[in-house]
Amino acid sequence: MLYPKIDDCIREIGDKYSLVVVAARRGKDVGVQKPAELAKMRMSELTYAMKEIAEGRVTIYRGSL
Repeated sequence: MLYPKIDDCIREIGDKYSLVVVAARRGKDVGVQKPAELAKMRMSELTYAMKEIAEGRVTIYRGSL
């Protein structure tokens, strides 16, 4: 089973197209901000971003997409 579940992420963001954009942008930010933490957890930038989205820690503003 994959974690985080895609359904949880879509529920937080609203639709799958916005989810792709938000996850890609957040993944790039995470890769720059937390490279050592990601290496320690053995997690990719995108997986970490999706985890944050599923947990509700990422806020989006509709005008910024």
